[in-house]
Amino acid sequence: MMYLRRFLLVGALLFKGDSSTHAQSKQVDAVAGGNIILPCMLKTPASKDIQTVEWSKVVEGRKPAIVFLYRHGCETFAMKDPDFEYRSSLIMRELQNGNFSLRISNVKLSDTGTYQCLMIQNNGTKEETKVELVVASLSDPTLSVVSADSSGVTVECEALCWMPAPLMTILDEDGNRLTDEEPKQEQDPKGCYNTKQNFILNNPVSRVVCRVDQQQRNQSKTVKILLPDFWKDSYIRAICLSVAGTTLVCISVFSLYIGLSKKCSRTDEGKQPQTTIKSDQNKKSNSHEMNSLLNQQSVAENTQNSMTEKLNK
Repeated sequence: MMYLRRFLLVGALLFKGDSSTHAQSKQVDAVAGGNIILPCMLKTPASKDIQTVEWSKVVEGRKPAIVFLYRHGCETFAMKDPDFEYRSSLIMRELQNGNFSLRISNVKLSDTGTYQCLMIQNNGTKEETKVELVVASLSDPTLSVVSADSSGVTVECEALCWMPAPLMTILDEDGNRLTDEEPKQEQDPKGCYNTKQNFILNNPVSRVVCRVDQQQRNQSKTVKILLPDFWKDSYIRAICLSVAGTTLVCISVFSLYIGLSKKCSRTDEGKQPQTTIKSDQNKKSNSHEMNSLLNQQSVAENTQNSMTEKLNK
């Protein structure tokens, strides 16, 4: 029984030597849009009789997608996944050193996943390496002034397409938080997160800092903006609006005063003609009476003169 166990053990070792598999798992972090290298080194002594090098990506529920296939010294395109067309390659000058690492350019968020490097020599020996690719996405945030008026200065910070979801913090020149409100955050169809924060500054601040952190990857980006000109313009606008408002009120009051004065004047002028008319009528009546008396006196004198002439005759 002991000899049988030894025989089976030796047979297993011999079989393993013919087709040995050394599976390793490594993690590579990448940023979307950049270039990365997935490592794969031949453990046995370098040999020129490598028959096949196959890089594939594990796809849940489907067969692995062929990322790069190298056979008999040439790349084979027939089975290559179209999503990696012109984006994956080997480092040709390193092949003789047993380095079959895969280079991926213009990395996408969708490239995240598990990759397998399988090397098969002509004698049937196999070696396998597994690499976990984690793709993150980040961009430079933007900080801008939306509006500036008497109520304050409205500032907006925006960070587009971050993965994983980031944290956004708004600070002044001394590192104090300017707002505790949570920013608006939404995930787009590509899987990355868009983050936006709007806030109003009611007190003068010379500089605002927007900091976006990706704590899982220990990455951070900041953007700054200077505000003294905006506060100056805001105060000038406030003063102008105040002066304009005061002037408008004064003009309105003065116009109302002039209107009332004209109305009173018209009322007095309307009454004065009646008094004048009555006075003129009285004058005309007195003049008429005087003329009547004068006429009567003239008639009397004429009559007297006529009688005197008759007596003299």
